[in-house]
Amino acid sequence: MQKVTHREARKRYLRLFWPAMIIYSGAIIGGALWRNQYDTTPVWLGLTVTVAVSIPLISVLFLMVRYFLEADEFVRLQQLTAFAYGACITVSAVFVAGFLQMFDVVGYIEVFWFGPTFFLAYGIVYKLMGGKDCA
Repeated sequence: MQKVTHREARKRYLRLFWPAMIIYSGAIIGGALWRNQYDTTPVWLGLTVTVAVSIPLISVLFLMVRYFLEADEFVRLQQLTAFAYGACITVSAVFVAGFLQMFDVVGYIEVFWFGPTFFLAYGIVYKLMGGKDCA
């Protein structure tokens, strides 16, 4: 990975992050409005909206990793550690939820919520570790 300053890495990240979030926001709002035009959502429409809202979010995950790898060693260690703990917390929640469903302790759990759970866990761990953005 090419070495760049923290400021350059952050600028590169944000230059791609915001367009991805704008595309995601437009796709989620547009997709919801488009789906509301049908009594029963056609499969092709559901697939189209799924792809349109998923690609920007997946790209942000890869942008985050690129940002971490371009950052200096201290920032990289902080970010990747928080990312790893956030992933462990999220996967643990997936396991627990899956077993609770499997053994009929709880009903259906929307798997969508594990994505936001990851980002929340990652952010909380990062802040608890004393993480700061040193732009």
